[in-house]
Amino acid sequence: MARAFFLAAAVSLAIACGPSSVGAQPAPQPPSFQSSGNPAFDEWRDDFARRAVLQGRDPAVLGRLLSGLTPDDRVIELDQRQPEFVSPVWDYVGNRVTTRRINDGLVLKDAIRPTLDAVEQRYGVPTGIILGIWGLESNYGEADLNWDAQAALATLAYEGRRRQQFEGYLLALTEMVERGLADQQQLRSSWAGALGQPQFMPDVYLTTAVDWDGDGHRDIWTNRGDVAASIGNYLQDRGWRRGEPVFDEVSLPDGFDYALADGTRRSIADWNERGVRRIDGAAWPGEVWGLQSQLFLPAGASGPALMLHPNFSVIRRYNNSDRYALVVALLARAFDGGSGTLVRDWPRAAGSLNREQILELQTLLNGLGFNSGTPDGLFGSATRAAVRAFQAERGLAADGFPTAALLDQVRVRAGIVPEPARVPRGLGRSGVRELQRLLNRLGFSAGRADGVIGSRTRDAIRAFERAQGMEVRGRATDVVLERARAAAS
Repeated sequence: MARAFFLAAAVSLAIACGPSSVGAQPAPQPPSFQSSGNPAFDEWRDDFARRAVLQGRDPAVLGRLLSGLTPDDRVIELDQRQPEFVSPVWDYVGNRVTTRRINDGLVLKDAIRPTLDAVEQRYGVPTGIILGIWGLESNYGEADLNWDAQAALATLAYEGRRRQQFEGYLLALTEMVERGLADQQQLRSSWAGALGQPQFMPDVYLTTAVDWDGDGHRDIWTNRGDVAASIGNYLQDRGWRRGEPVFDEVSLPDGFDYALADGTRRSIADWNERGVRRIDGAAWPGEVWGLQSQLFLPAGASGPALMLHPNFSVIRRYNNSDRYALVVALLARAFDGGSGTLVRDWPRAAGSLNREQILELQTLLNGLGFNSGTPDGLFGSATRAAVRAFQAERGLAADGFPTAALLDQVRVRAGIVPEPARVPRGLGRSGVRELQRLLNRLGFSAGRADGVIGSRTRDAIRAFERAQGMEVRGRATDVVLERARAAAS
C-alpha cells in the first residue's frame, strides 16, 4: 500500500489578557462520547478528539467518525503478527505473478486502453507498471475491503506502537470527510486503514489522488480513470523517470566479487567494465550507460542477478519491498507481451530459513563478532552485512544470502556440534491426515485431509520444507510431521 507519514502541525494557543473582546467567538468544544466499555481507549479517544479540535478539525465530524468505536482486536493481531514462515523469494514471486493476474490485467488494459494511454502520456509511468500495482493492491478492485477506516486507524493509534503516525492518518481521514471528498459510507479500507483500489493512506489521498475525469470527485473506490491516474501521479511525484527501465536481468563473469552486490550504486558503464552483461547478451543501450544502478541478488549467488535502475526504487516508495517491486516489474513485462519470469532458475534446493533459524543465525553471528544488530528473526540489512562478512572470512561467495548450509557453518564456527541426521520414516494414513490438517492450518494448502498423498499434498510439503530450511523432498515423513507439530503449537 502507498504509505507516508502525516505529521500534524502543532497549534499555539494565544492567551488573551484582560476582558474578552466584544463579539469574540467561543472556542469550539470537542465532541462528547459515550463509554466504549474500555476506559483506556476512552481516555485516548477523548484526548485525541480534544487535540484534533485544537488543530482545526470539525468537532461534529470527529463525533460522527469516532462515536461507537471500540478497539478491534483483529486489527491489533494483524499488525503485531510476525509470520513464522517467511516465504522464499521464489514462492513470493510465483504466487503473485500468476496467469490469472496477468490475464485479468490484460482484460482491464483492453477495456480502458484510451484512458491508460492518456495517463501514461500525462505522468510518464508505463501502463504495465500502473496495472501491476493495481493488481497487487486490490486485484484490480475485486478485493474486499472489510474494515471501516476510522475504526482501523483509531485502533492502531490507540494501540500505541505507531501512535503519532496513525493519529496523523486519522486527522487526514477527518479532513477528507470535512471537505466532502468522501462520505462515511465510502470509508471502507484494509485492516491498516488503506483506502480504495490503489490502497492509499488518507494523507496520501489528500495530496496525491486525482480527479481524472473532472467530475469533481477523486473517486479511488469505483472510478477506474481516477484510480489509474492516482497511481501514475503517485509514482511521478516520488521521482519516476520517464522512458527509463526498471531492472535488467544480468549475467556475471567468472570470479565476480559478490560483495559488490551490497546496495552501492554505480554507473552502468562501471558495471560493464566489471564484466556485468545483460542476460540476453545484447549490448547495454547507450542511453542507460549513465544510470546509477545497483546489483541485486535476491536469492544469493546461485540465483538470478538483477541490475536495479532508479525507477525500481520509485516502485519501492509504494511498498518498501524489493520483492514487491520485482513482482510489479515482472507483471508489467507480461502485460507488454514479454515473459513474467526470469531467465535463470531460482535455487529452490538451497531452501530458506524461517524466523527461528534467522534468530539463531543472528545470535550466533553476534557472538562471533559479526554485528547483525539486535536479534529479531527478521533478515534486514545489518544481518545481510554480517552474513556477507562471515562468508568473506570463510572464503565463500559473499552474497549475503542465508541458507541452511550457511547456518550449519556458523554453528560449527560457534562450537555447536550438529546432531546426527535422523533417517525419516514414512507415515501411515492417519499420520498423513494429521500432517495435511497441520499444513492447512499453517497456510500451506494441502487440500482435503483424507490421508492420501496426492500432488497437492506433496506440493504443500515441499513449500513447508523450503520455508523451514529443510531438505526439499516432498515426502510425508515423521520428521516433517514433528516439524509441523512444533510450528503449529
